[in-house]
Amino acid sequence: MIGTLAIPAALAAVQAQAQSKVEIYGLISGGIGYLTNEKGAHNLEALSGTNQNPRIGFRGQEDLGGGNKAIFNMENGFNMMTGAAAQSGRLFGRQSFVGLSSNTMGTVTLGRQYEAVKDYLGPVVIASNGVHIGDNDNGYNNLRAQNSVKYVSPYFNDFNVTALYGFGEAAGDSSVNRVMSIGSGYKGGNFRWAVAFTQMDTPNSPKSPDGAMGNDYASSLLIFNKSVGGAGVRRQRISGTGGFYTVGNTDFGAMYSNVKYDYLDNTKLTLENFDINLVNHYTPALNLGASYFFTTGKYETTNTRPKWHQINLQADYFLSKRTDVAITYSYQLAAGDAKNANIFGFPASSDKKQAVLMLGMRHVF
Repeated sequence: MIGTLAIPAALAAVQAQAQSKVEIYGLISGGIGYLTNEKGAHNLEALSGTNQNPRIGFRGQEDLGGGNKAIFNMENGFNMMTGAAAQSGRLFGRQSFVGLSSNTMGTVTLGRQYEAVKDYLGPVVIASNGVHIGDNDNGYNNLRAQNSVKYVSPYFNDFNVTALYGFGEAAGDSSVNRVMSIGSGYKGGNFRWAVAFTQMDTPNSPKSPDGAMGNDYASSLLIFNKSVGGAGVRRQRISGTGGFYTVGNTDFGAMYSNVKYDYLDNTKLTLENFDINLVNHYTPALNLGASYFFTTGKYETTNTRPKWHQINLQADYFLSKRTDVAITYSYQLAAGDAKNANIFGFPASSDKKQAVLMLGMRHVF
């Protein structure tokens, strides 16, 4: 009898220590948009993701004791208007990872996940309510690193660091289709600032179709993923710095990023993005935002210098803590040697000007 009673008692002790939590979460967002110039014509259309890209996810953790946890996250992206899966049709294309977390040692995860530029500089781009042309610096998070291992440190004296390595998985050449990324951030009072760097070697290479950078890289939205002559990318390097400063009810943001493309035909392109923005919390329910982007580029072989200016304005009203409606206006002007305006997510204009007005709703669950 003593042995019989001891077994349930031991199981109860284990269960008390190893508590698990799993949650389902997500958001749905969509609306309508008016585009002034789509290859020469205006267009009124239904849009998915007007406020934020739709998603549904599953995340959880198991308490291992001593401040240690086992964690996981699986997140699916989809088009609200059609129901189609995003991220090239992947089931969990936004995130898919498992790992261990320690209060004192940090977190290690493996799977498909975000690189450091997105983690540290992406929030500045998101606050701008727009996207740098072609999302050339991945501030809008169109690229994830798969087959990757990632470490995120705890905060020490208001600083933390992140490092990621994505395996290329090409036999005999580990540099094919690999990703390397590192970043560091500071959070102290009203001031937040970060620096980050990511390098992608022969992304989406046919020599390693299952490497770190998959067919996301072939997206037609990423207008710089091929050279002028149509050659693919040998190497893309993204470096940047940015952050926020809060004064009263207003968050001021600024960011600079430098993006270098080395193409397989030996041509090169350098892009520099300058981003300033503000979000004023006018009332507890109403946020007003404004931003300005300037992107300047240089094709070294042809010595051409394309440039783009873009402004973004938004009024976002929260009907509740989980539901909001927003009206967003973006205007882009191509300059220098750039021939077309091309607001991210839409077809290019037939000339150097393009604008879009969107009215959308978001519900978070």
